Amino acid sequence: MVMRRLAVVSLLVLLGACASAPVPSLELSHARDAVARAQSAGAADYAPVDYKMAREGLESGRALITQREHTAAKQALQKAEIRAELAIMKSNAARLRAEVQAKETENANLRRELLGEGQVP
Repeated sequence: MVMRRLAVVSLLVLLGACASAPVPSLELSHARDAVARAQSAGAADYAPVDYKMAREGLESGRALITQREHTAAKQALQKAEIRAELAIMKSNAARLRAEVQAKETENANLRRELLGEGQVP
């Protein structure tokens, strides 16, 4: 009876050791793609803090995968993806603001030319 219980407990411990979380391949791919898109969007210039945090999160996730800490890696990679998406949005917003400012300046110059504002008679 004792041997049977010992065998069952040993089997459960062995199965528990083998049942670790799977490698978060999908999260790694998503985070890597999001960081690449952020780089293409100019996040290094327009949203440097968020871009840096996304890159660091991606590297952290890769390191955790190497250490077989798959649950922590999954979380780090998901955060990296979100940070990269935020950096993309901030970059797009900054680029649009710059375009609006350029158009406003262009319109002001045209207005002065057409209406003769600022010219001495």
